[in-house]
Amino acid sequence: MESDYRPDIDGLRAIAVIAVILFHFGAPRFPGGFVGVDIFFVISGYLITRLLLAKGSELSIVEFYGRRMRRILPALLAMICFSLVAGWFLLLPGDYASLGRSAAFSAGGVGNYYFLWNTGYFDRDATLLPLLHLWSLGVEEQFYLLWPALMLFANRLPRGGQSAPVTAICLVALLSFLTALHLVTVDPKQAFYVPFSRAWELAVGGLLVFLPPLRRRASEVFGLAGLGLIAASAAWLSPDQPFPGANAVIPVAGAAVLVWPHSRSFVSRFLSTAPLRLTGKISYSLYLWHWPILVFFRHYAGTANPTAAEASVLIAGSFLTAYLSWRFVEEPVRSWRAPPMRSVTAGAAAALMVGLSGNSISEAGGFTSRIPKEVEALRSLEVMWDWPCPQMVRIPELGSTFCAFGAPWDKAKHRGMLWGDSHAEHLAPLLDVVGQREDTAFFLYRACPAAFGKGVNRAYPGQPRYQEICASSRQAAVGMLGRRSDVDIVVLSSAWTSLATTDVRADDGRNADKVLLLRDGLQSLVAEITTHHRRIGIVGQVPGPGLDLTSCAAMRETKILRRCSTEMDSERILKIWAPTVAALGSLARKDRVFFLDPVNGMCPNRHCTTYVNGEFIYRDASHIRRNLGPVTDGELARMIGFFPAIAADGGQLRMSETVNPKLLAAHRSN
Repeated sequence: MESDYRPDIDGLRAIAVIAVILFHFGAPRFPGGFVGVDIFFVISGYLITRLLLAKGSELSIVEFYGRRMRRILPALLAMICFSLVAGWFLLLPGDYASLGRSAAFSAGGVGNYYFLWNTGYFDRDATLLPLLHLWSLGVEEQFYLLWPALMLFANRLPRGGQSAPVTAICLVALLSFLTALHLVTVDPKQAFYVPFSRAWELAVGGLLVFLPPLRRRASEVFGLAGLGLIAASAAWLSPDQPFPGANAVIPVAGAAVLVWPHSRSFVSRFLSTAPLRLTGKISYSLYLWHWPILVFFRHYAGTANPTAAEASVLIAGSFLTAYLSWRFVEEPVRSWRAPPMRSVTAGAAAALMVGLSGNSISEAGGFTSRIPKEVEALRSLEVMWDWPCPQMVRIPELGSTFCAFGAPWDKAKHRGMLWGDSHAEHLAPLLDVVGQREDTAFFLYRACPAAFGKGVNRAYPGQPRYQEICASSRQAAVGMLGRRSDVDIVVLSSAWTSLATTDVRADDGRNADKVLLLRDGLQSLVAEITTHHRRIGIVGQVPGPGLDLTSCAAMRETKILRRCSTEMDSERILKIWAPTVAALGSLARKDRVFFLDPVNGMCPNRHCTTYVNGEFIYRDASHIRRNLGPVTDGELARMIGFFPAIAADGGQLRMSETVNPKLLAAHRSN
């Protein structure tokens, strides 16, 4: 196969990996750099299919897998081992346990399914997972499992010739593309990670093997078109757009016309230049190593992104590490001439050992012995969110059972409803303390933000049915409140300020300010559910640091490496929060509607606190921990203003008592 070597494909690999690196490091003007992975898929499909067809009926499945293992596993397993060692020094137990689990899955070739099942709103931010990039290797490895068998079967069909494998590849490409088009509309996350919606990209590369070479003039035109399509997709696409599916056609087509066998052209000569050719040779190691280097730096820096100077150093370090990995790991093992079965056995044994190492870290909970008992409450996202529900109550009108807290539901003098998203959920422990003192029981209605569902809605990436779900949850709640007079207080809380930066829209197409749309959505709801015996409380968003400071807080008591602070950028919060606070505060009425501004009590003298009663209060960039002590919960409730608001005369709170005057002044000055 050495005589079939195409230096321009190494150059295309270089283009692909550089696009991915620029995207990951946040380079401006490359929002679609993630398409570099799709370019790799096309290249892999072409090279693997060419290799399989060259063997024809003499194809040995064992020999094929032996070659694949020598090509893929050495650098992969070396990088995973490095990550497991680095995680000991840089990650809290929860993150370290997660790394161990992802290492076990990735070593087994199914990392994409781990990240499909373990990336979500309440999981660790995906960009802080050191092995996240291995999802693409999982897709390729699963492709390798089926593709040789398909080619072997097609080659042995009695029809003979190339028609059978071409037909098989076309069928796979069509079915996979239709799957991608469907999944990207109903379950975009699954569409991104599963091989069924990605196989068409590899199949397109496979089809190129059967095409006649392009002639000189066509090579020139197609070469320029291919580069143009790749550049356009890297500059035009963004993570917010549906992908893969129709949007993936552009980079895949660009890669395909460049991989298509052709005569020498200007573009092929450009791609064959020494710098691109060398970068292409180390592109596999470069892809493997650049991501954990970036992610571990971000953990060290308290989740902050690197500055331009730091990014330059990290990228240079990635190139150096990749070269060393290619020179001393990839190449020696790749040139190893061992019997195929020995390669397969050795590769499987090595992958098993690394997988078991990762699994042992997971089973040990990330080794909590690395941190003192004083910070064990901060050891993982799950632990920080853990809060045992005091009681469960059935609300027949909503057809389900809900968590209730505060006073005993059956005996409480007053009953209330806490309605909202996760920013309502993290207030439950606080209202539990308040409710016990004020003889008020609450139940948690964890649903869409109450502003959405009628007249105002939001486009939610990854949830195509979000608008329908919000309308249904709001209608159910309004209906329940219309039938139950015993629910005499409703507390509405959500990530209002964060929502105002998302795609909030009016059902009637009005092009209004997003903050005002949120206000209008709440205003219409308040009008529907307010009665002479029921009070409505609107709680502003708890000030969040914008960065996950938890590991920095834990670092103060541990030997985990960090360069960060637990201080919050209070000025930024006061400025950003102001318009939303003013809009929500305008809904307060003396009679039955009150507004509480958490910033008012949590940011005295323009300095937002991160510690209350000696406890670090945040779980992540925006949520309060739910495993705080009851004394701390009570103090936070006092700071936010819950005690007087929930008391019998809470409805008499005046707006001037609940809205931070500094925020109103800041809003007016804007």
